[in-house]
Amino acid sequence: MSSLARGSLLLVVALLAMAPPRTAAAHDTGYPHRHVYGPGATGPQQPGLDIDRREVYLGGGLVGNIIVSQVDTPTSGGFISHGGGAQLFLGVRLARMFAVEFAYAQTIHNPVEDPAGLTVSYLALHALTADLKIIFPNRTNVRPYAQVGAGYYIMTKEYRDAVSGGGIQAGAGVDIWLNPWWSLGGRVLYHGVKFADVFGGGHSSNPYLSTASLDVNIQVHF
Repeated sequence: MSSLARGSLLLVVALLAMAPPRTAAAHDTGYPHRHVYGPGATGPQQPGLDIDRREVYLGGGLVGNIIVSQVDTPTSGGFISHGGGAQLFLGVRLARMFAVEFAYAQTIHNPVEDPAGLTVSYLALHALTADLKIIFPNRTNVRPYAQVGAGYYIMTKEYRDAVSGGGIQAGAGVDIWLNPWWSLGGRVLYHGVKFADVFGGGHSSNPYLSTASLDVNIQVHF
């Protein structure tokens, strides 16, 4: 080998030896103390607060039901007063901004007590509803929404003498996510119900009942 060739070879070897080593990255393979090294490896991903995913959720809460107006009532003073109760609901998140929700709520009204303080008579208002929810995503863990739907409403007197009617509901609320599985919520809804017939003093009528419900709830998300 000529002296020129030997000199060129020594120069190449010297340059390679002086080059800084390439840092090898590692990613976890799922086994303790075992990693795969290489220039294309990436570190483990940290899970975020994924609250805009498709999901199913269950919830329950307390409800206050305020009577706004009563039209065409069987008595001049109205047939129902403010009340309160509870609700259960099941929802399906179809997309980032849309969900459908099915709910059952029951509120107790017009309680009558005997001299001993025991409730002997009351009205129970039952609501079976289905709603479309429009959710407004943002950069926080708070999700405001609007909802609108229809329902079947049943009124009973001591769970007897049932009367029923169809109705609509609409309103808005907010959910505060504590983590990817639990959230707290609250909402205000207007309900308009047309009953087919209402008992009262031997008279019957077809009243239109307007109420405003306020609820606080807790939800679990799957």
